[in-house]
Amino acid sequence: MLANASSLYRLAADPSFERRFAANLQLQQDFRWRPCFAVLKANLLFVFNKQDDPEPPFLLLIIEDCFIELCDENKLGKDFTFEIKYKTTGRSFIFAAENFKALERWVSLLTITPFDYMMLSKQSFAEQIERIQASEEESSGSGTKS
Repeated sequence: MLANASSLYRLAADPSFERRFAANLQLQQDFRWRPCFAVLKANLLFVFNKQDDPEPPFLLLIIEDCFIELCDENKLGKDFTFEIKYKTTGRSFIFAAENFKALERWVSLLTITPFDYMMLSKQSFAEQIERIQASEEESSGSGTKS
């Protein structure tokens, strides 16, 4: 996919576009840990070299068609790690958060970010509303027949 780097940077820096979460992370590249700053907006994860970096992000991940999983910290030698693994390509990105609270926040937000999750939630809510309405109609219908 082709994208204009300056347009993406403006999107990442635009305060009017809702930011879900932003924090320092470390990204594993070539078995080494690279410090970075990540910003999650909608289903886009922008990864910068540092906070308030004037350069465009060095990595942009579209959080769709992927798994978010906790990693085995014993294997990686790093605490508070998680992986974003794409289903179709098998490509994965391993990040380390600063602490447990940040890890918890990243994993929970990244899990609910994809449109698939939102559509399933919408469908679930619609089914709950239908059940409640049917239940109310049954109870109001049986109450008036006396």
